[in-house]
Amino acid sequence: MLKVGGHVFPKNEKDARDPEKLARLASEMGYSAVYAPEYLTIDKPEEIQEAKKAFQKENLVIAEVGYWENMLDTRPEYRSKNREEMLKRFQLAEELGAGCVVNTAGSYCEGEGYRDHNPKNFSEEHFQDAVDMARYFIDEVKPERAYFTYEVFMYNSVDSPKQYAKLVRAVDRKMFGVHLDLTNMLRQPREIYQAGKIVEECVRLFPDKIISSHIKDARLVRPAITTLIEEAVPGQGEVDLTPYIRELAALPRTVTMMMEHLKNEEEYLMGMRFIRDKVQEGDIAGVTGNWRM
Repeated sequence: MLKVGGHVFPKNEKDARDPEKLARLASEMGYSAVYAPEYLTIDKPEEIQEAKKAFQKENLVIAEVGYWENMLDTRPEYRSKNREEMLKRFQLAEELGAGCVVNTAGSYCEGEGYRDHNPKNFSEEHFQDAVDMARYFIDEVKPERAYFTYEVFMYNSVDSPKQYAKLVRAVDRKMFGVHLDLTNMLRQPREIYQAGKIVEECVRLFPDKIISSHIKDARLVRPAITTLIEEAVPGQGEVDLTPYIRELAALPRTVTMMMEHLKNEEEYLMGMRFIRDKVQEGDIAGVTGNWRM
């Protein structure tokens, strides 16, 4: 089963910290899955329980708790701080009953891992760091509900189906899962036009490990001699996203598929309408959402 969701847009800071309002906004957007509210922290268990009840009341699953600071920051004090915070976010995901906690595997640089890139990110050292970090967090938290995941990212060693399959084998932990982002694996025109093959490879290599996913479209920047790819609202790019939706919906476990990086509420509604239309046109079973939009 596939549960679809994205971000919501509360009117003010007070509403952004009100789980009942956040849950209603998500339902009104047509979502069946939500991101964890950003204000939640592991040291306020009463707020965690309130959020769980609010989302359950609206029949919404919490897809993921995200943490996007660089766990391979080359400054030791920042690396340590970021890993401590990653551990807390994982504990939050477990208490909240989220499907997973997610981060990228990081970059050997100062500051945010997606803003600076390093050839060392593709080394065996980076791969082993990713393995060791995943094992550490899972062994510390001992989760029963939330999986630890890395988002596929084109600028480090977890950048393709084969690399993620290799990582799953190396980590060797039951609660290590896969967080798919198809767009983040599209690195050349051939892959944009044949994205379904990448999805099929993922489902073949680790079907029982896929926990959560992001759905975005992509398009080639024109005119350009070298390959330049930009993200787009689902349905506004060049990727055939139907195989992505169909293959993940057919998996035996419940998987969440979340939109991200869109500018405003209207773009998220456009994305939901596109997904609804593809589900209906393709007669795809197992996709849940409030398709009244």
